[in-house]
Amino acid sequence: MIALLGSYFIGGLIILLLANYVLLQIKPLAKVDPESLPAAHTWVWWATKEYLATYPKPQIVLLGSSLVMHPVSRLDANFLNKNLDYVYHHRSDYMKQALEEKLHMSGLNCFNFALPGGMVSDDYIVARALFVNDHKPQVIVIGLSLRDFIDNGVHCAGATPAFRYLKRYIDMGDVIDLAMPQFFQRFDYLIGNGIYLWGKKLDLQVVLAQTVKEKVSPLFEQIFPISKLNEVDPGRNLPSNLRAEVEENMFIVQANQPYSYEDNSKEYKKRYRSPNEKMFVTQKQFFDKLLQLADERQIKVIIVNMPLTPENHKLMPVGSYDKYIQYLSDISSQKQIPFIDLDASGKFSQQNYYDTSHMNASGGKKLVDTIVENMTKNQNIAQSLTGSERPRSQVANKSLPY
Repeated sequence: MIALLGSYFIGGLIILLLANYVLLQIKPLAKVDPESLPAAHTWVWWATKEYLATYPKPQIVLLGSSLVMHPVSRLDANFLNKNLDYVYHHRSDYMKQALEEKLHMSGLNCFNFALPGGMVSDDYIVARALFVNDHKPQVIVIGLSLRDFIDNGVHCAGATPAFRYLKRYIDMGDVIDLAMPQFFQRFDYLIGNGIYLWGKKLDLQVVLAQTVKEKVSPLFEQIFPISKLNEVDPGRNLPSNLRAEVEENMFIVQANQPYSYEDNSKEYKKRYRSPNEKMFVTQKQFFDKLLQLADERQIKVIIVNMPLTPENHKLMPVGSYDKYIQYLSDISSQKQIPFIDLDASGKFSQQNYYDTSHMNASGGKKLVDTIVENMTKNQNIAQSLTGSERPRSQVANKSLPY
């Protein structure tokens, strides 16, 4: 009896392995649209959704963390004189208008893809997954700070919401060891690569749901009345890994906010807890890959060292900022990439910040004006943008208010 059960088990295992091998070869779910897969409504989910829907494509994309995201959005709220919902406004209308006036052209689109808590590796995965074909910009502006390289709150690059979401668009096998250096961190990825149905469980869910909807639902609707359960908010019953990080109306950018200042030193003490040398080395490698990717795809790059308050500088691990700024200076020089060191510019005062690191709308205006000035003075970048000009009729005719 035991021998018989053992033979059944071995036979079943052989059939399972053969079936898995066949599935790995033919990849029956390879054409499932990544946008149709279940996903938590995170900051990157909203930004990706808007980016892929933006037409004409953005010629300029801003990358970085909330240090870029907030001042650009606050500036736009003032410029447009209206409150903006963060999940629906990923543009920089002020930058668009400023560039069009400086370059005497029209039809530009400026997209703000900066993400709260974004690391350099997040900038890389955004560019690699989305900046392709009809969605490839002419210029990317990368706003950076020391935190983007050493954040002690990030265990590994592959654990961020951006990496977890955007990996559905690409095969990231070539960077998996860099993104998830520990075996336990990449266990699910490795299992998914070896066992086809495990790696494609979300894809299979979508295919089955579509099949049921197309084939079975019409029959059931004829037999049974529509259930009141359909009116229940499904988001309340989602598993934790699919619960929303942000939804509409949760974070509104108020126009013309009065000046205020909050001390967020406690947060940055945690982020700067140690020099985090391993993460610094990892993020430098991702930045190298980002610049290489931009070069291969013929995308112009501008590097911006974001300004910070003296209070924020005092929290940094000794020597870390010097290593960071030297690295940015060296790599921009080696690759001949424009480098704007706003932290050393002397242009920003405490009145331009609403905490020790994030700028308000007034700081955002100085930030965008400086970037625009550098972009228009750089012949290669200016020519890259003017070559994408479209008819004036597609652009709102609105003058800059300041």
